[in-house]
Amino acid sequence: MNDPATMHTGPLGSTIHVLRADAGTIAELAAIDWTCRFRRVCLDPVRGVITLMAPSRHHEDLTSIFDDIVDVAGGALAGIAKKLRSPRIRRRSEPPGTGMEPDCAFYVGERAKGYYAALVNGEEAADAYVERTAPDLVVEVEITHADKGKAERYGEMGVRELWRLYGRKGTRELRAEFLALRPGSAPRKLDASEVLEGFTPADVCEAVDGVRLSPTRDGRTEAVARIVRRRRANVRVREEEAPYHASDAG
Repeated sequence: MNDPATMHTGPLGSTIHVLRADAGTIAELAAIDWTCRFRRVCLDPVRGVITLMAPSRHHEDLTSIFDDIVDVAGGALAGIAKKLRSPRIRRRSEPPGTGMEPDCAFYVGERAKGYYAALVNGEEAADAYVERTAPDLVVEVEITHADKGKAERYGEMGVRELWRLYGRKGTRELRAEFLALRPGSAPRKLDASEVLEGFTPADVCEAVDGVRLSPTRDGRTEAVARIVRRRRANVRVREEEAPYHASDAG
């Protein structure tokens, strides 16, 4: 290994270990079952980074909230969404066991339909589909200095969009950022999601609050559905506005 391990506490209270190593060492370390100690593991041979996270309760609470947000919003705005459980995302040319592990990952729309079509043919077919098909959307709920270059890596793997959530333990302060990803291009900041049509960073922050404070499944669903209905109503209003013509001004 090139540099000693570093350990720090993330803004949501998670314990994070960051190590640097060459690609060959990282490929060898992929044989270890890190999950017995750490819930989140990134073994990235391209950046030469190993990130081991023991997430805080607040981190895990925020992560679970996105199950409800993307499930409800994805179903309403894109027809279908599928959460991927603890995915390890890598290019097929990279060593087995290595890769990026986002806090949340989802297929939305056509890729979700493709997953369920593969699942009809059995678990092995579904596993093969996940192996060759990147998620549409990944979410990172606790941003640290170790995340430098992550967005570009996700883009290289075929991920379409990254949502970053900025919060701090002990507060309800929350800010979201959406990035459009594309292989070979710099991440592009979005005012609204392209994967979940029109859903905005402000919508996500509002949905997080609504889901977090709802004690029932129905309440959590309604907290997101209310935002989706409002978003759809805004879109209809814009579509129904009469186009401006110069002759109208006379």
